[in-house]
Amino acid sequence: MAWQLVPEADDRQTVPIDRAILFFGRHPDCDVVITSSRKVSRKHCCVAQVDNQLVVRDLGSMNGVRVNGQAVKGQSALRLGDSLTVGDVVFHLTEVPAKNKRSTPPRSPGKPPRSVSPRDLSQDIPVVISEDGEGFSVEVSNQKTPDETRAPREPIALSDSDIIDDDNDSWFELPASDS
Repeated sequence: MAWQLVPEADDRQTVPIDRAILFFGRHPDCDVVITSSRKVSRKHCCVAQVDNQLVVRDLGSMNGVRVNGQAVKGQSALRLGDSLTVGDVVFHLTEVPAKNKRSTPPRSPGKPPRSVSPRDLSQDIPVVISEDGEGFSVEVSNQKTPDETRAPREPIALSDSDIIDDDNDSWFELPASDS
């Protein structure tokens, strides 16, 4: 089943749930970046697919996460028709209409798709860790890394007083005691 989060406000985009874990927050590293609300934390919450079900987990946000108006303590299940409030931004969970569903890429023969079990989902930070030695793939993000967005730094000028003379170890000596 393909899901999507439809925003209540018309000025926001629909969020397809097309990954095992989606992070929500103000930080540019999040999958769903919400910068229009100061009530959304940098890394606010995540929505994870676990055994063909959705789970939302609050990541220690200041203004909380709500499902159908009820505050989420830790994590909570999400079902079709539920409303999800991230800070003060409201989404509704719907099924992707049939015409909008993306075809899944072909898998290598003989390997069934691996589902994520609850024991693989970290209780501190929701990251799936495979224990069976199978490889995994990482999707490339279109977001710039912090190094690419940061302006180049100017060199720092040093004077002679900023340089420590290695041949002079006197700065390690302790004053002589009177005993």
